[in-house]
Amino acid sequence: MRAFLFCRQVACKLFPINLGVIIACLLIGCQGVHAEIPLVDYEKSKAELCAFRDSLAQPYVSMDASGQARARTHARRRLLSVFDKQLLPAWNGTAWDFNGVSQVPREGKIACGYFITTLLRDAGFNLERAKMAQQPSLFIIRSLAPAAERKDWSYITPEQFAGKVAALPKGLYIVGLDIHTGFILHTETGVHFVHASYMPPVAVLREKAADSKVLAASKRFVLGHVDNDWLLDIWLRKEKIVTVTG
Repeated sequence: MRAFLFCRQVACKLFPINLGVIIACLLIGCQGVHAEIPLVDYEKSKAELCAFRDSLAQPYVSMDASGQARARTHARRRLLSVFDKQLLPAWNGTAWDFNGVSQVPREGKIACGYFITTLLRDAGFNLERAKMAQQPSLFIIRSLAPAAERKDWSYITPEQFAGKVAALPKGLYIVGLDIHTGFILHTETGVHFVHASYMPPVAVLREKAADSKVLAASKRFVLGHVDNDWLLDIWLRKEKIVTVTG
């Protein structure tokens, strides 16, 4: 009976659902995990990032093209650093559940789509948290990344996927899989997959993309670059992001 609940929320899927995989994953059940990263002051991190954005927002609108390009570069570095060292680590160990909608790190449970939209909202992106989270991951990516900032690969291994991402600019990405979605963080430390995992430990974790069993279970990989110029411009202007629904 629980497997049929998957049809109520489609954020984790990219294309038609493989019920065999879903049933097997649901049978795993939620297991307790121990967060290995100390809980940061999440509210402080959010406030500081938004204050940084606000400090750039007013002068940004009156800058010329070259000035705006420099501002976006500055914003990109700060955004990536905060996601890498503060926002994402705060959620480490938060339990996954297909219907999870938690808004507080390490409290309650969270689904993969809600993990994406909650983090972006908390980083100051003006988006429809619930509406976007309930879309297929392909639509989430289309809402956040123009066509030129998206990649689409099929039938590759996690090692090949990590290699392809490593060849792209360092930054924050979202990957849409057959029945799942999560962040891809490409930094000087490598390519990592950060997601609310339906596989053990059935919780939010950060793992090397090349070693991910969840990535290995997918046949298709759609990648969207989050810190792209178009989205950074929207972030700095505090404009609303339209949710793609079809």
